[in-house]
Amino acid sequence: MDELHDVTRPGLMLSQVWPDSRERQGNTANAMELAMRSGQFAAFQTVEVPEAAERRAIRQLMIDGDYQYTYCLTRILNENEFNLSSLDRALRVRSSEVVVKSLDQAREAGADSVSVISGPRPHGETERKQALEALTESMRAVIRAALEPPVITVLLEPLDVAAHKKMTLGYTAEAVAICDRLAREGLPLRLSLDSAHIILNQELPVDALRCGLSYTADFHYCNCVTDPSDPLFGDRHLPFGPPGVVDVTAIAEMMKVQRDLGYFDPDRRPVVMCEVLNQNDGDAKKLMQYCVDTMQAAWRQSVAVTTAR
Repeated sequence: MDELHDVTRPGLMLSQVWPDSRERQGNTANAMELAMRSGQFAAFQTVEVPEAAERRAIRQLMIDGDYQYTYCLTRILNENEFNLSSLDRALRVRSSEVVVKSLDQAREAGADSVSVISGPRPHGETERKQALEALTESMRAVIRAALEPPVITVLLEPLDVAAHKKMTLGYTAEAVAICDRLAREGLPLRLSLDSAHIILNQELPVDALRCGLSYTADFHYCNCVTDPSDPLFGDRHLPFGPPGVVDVTAIAEMMKVQRDLGYFDPDRRPVVMCEVLNQNDGDAKKLMQYCVDTMQAAWRQSVAVTTAR
């Protein structure tokens, strides 16, 4: 199999290619249908879909095809200043309740997973550790609700701790420790890893992939600028290559490691996505194709490296 979609079931981050998709009813469903017609994707991620009628329309699209679909709650959390890791118990409980209520929206839309993040990092390291405990408590409440039929998978995405986004949870080992702890309680939690956040945490993608493999259900290839003096410093979802440090070769190297570790085994149905933001109302179709072309080029390069060895 030399085509990426035969092995990894690549996904489309629809809310990056169409960043205004939720602003008008029908936008998300229409964009998803367009992407489906291209025949190049088998998984999708969207932000919340406000209208029930559109959620039901998306669910029908899911029923008609064999797709994986993640309903991302990051914008809800960020824009409303909710915080699943808050040391303020009242805020943390309200935040958990919002996520739990959103599970029903995700189910109505036919999603099989929801994605969440921690809240902003407290100032001190001692407080950050306490906030990780608070995040674990929030995950307990969310996962218990997610296990109510129809069951929906909860994905937790670590961001960066000190560089740009400055969130409580970022380091892969800490995310895995939370997953381990909840797994012992019978509460399954999965991870959504992102190359930009990994690099901005000064971790090596190879190490993060090995550390988080058993819990990783979703992986984002994302560029980042690591020079603090650059105005584009951080995780801004840029196209691949300079001034960022992730290019096609870097993606190919990550793919090689993922393949060697068994991430692409067919029974896992792994999801991988390019995370590139449509800047300045650009051509969404061209950006969608750019993501596909990038993934295919990286996959071919990763296979060539393996064959040469």
